[in-house]
Amino acid sequence: MTTYGKTFHTWQYDRDDFPYGIPQLMMGFTEDGQASDEMIRARDDRLGLSTSRKRENRSDIPMPDVAPGANAWESGRTVQTRIEEIDFRR
Repeated sequence: MTTYGKTFHTWQYDRDDFPYGIPQLMMGFTEDGQASDEMIRARDDRLGLSTSRKRENRSDIPMPDVAPGANAWESGRTVQTRIEEIDFRR
């Protein structure tokens, strides 16, 4: 099953001082060949998974159309997240 592979992380999970910082749009592996076979094998062994079995079980899921604007980097423009202090009213 293919996904867009993007998600907002509200903190950097690989830092010891989390949860600090602004949310970041991060990518995941979405195509064959992006993760090495060795990495996949090690993950499967560590978690007791079978990637090939999961792939077979999901083979009948239809491929969705890509939503317009989902792959913003293809256009050369994207949305940026930033921290900004502003006044507000109660």
